[in-house]
Amino acid sequence: MAARVNGVNELVLEVKDLQAAERFYSGVLDFPVIERWSGPQWNHREAVWVLAGTTRIGLWRPQIGISRGRGGVHVHYAVHVDREEYPGIVERIRSHGHTVDEVEFGGRTRSAYVTDPDGNVVEFWDWDVAKGSAGPPVALTEGIYGL
Repeated sequence: MAARVNGVNELVLEVKDLQAAERFYSGVLDFPVIERWSGPQWNHREAVWVLAGTTRIGLWRPQIGISRGRGGVHVHYAVHVDREEYPGIVERIRSHGHTVDEVEFGGRTRSAYVTDPDGNVVEFWDWDVAKGSAGPPVALTEGIYGL
């Protein structure tokens, strides 16, 4: 029997400048700060934890994590947002001076991509992935790389 999961509990990103990362995630993306790590009780790790829905995101200075976990390159990660919230999220990010690339999938759903200060791409998507594929992507923003 396959293991059943019901979501992503935690995601950890390596960041070069912890304060800049916190300003972006809490100030621009409006993810609340829920915890800070510092000192010997955390094995001298420095981290800020923010909450994206029910997923906590760790912003860590480069270091070896639990079970020798180490930062690496990834394409992007996506968070689900309600369809009615999507326009306000895009406007909020743009109002902070960040470029937002928008894509439509199958004429049914939209997603917005923004790059954090460390080059991690965050996607805000109004599609329930449990419904399967939303269809092929079409760029809504000119010059999007990869489409």
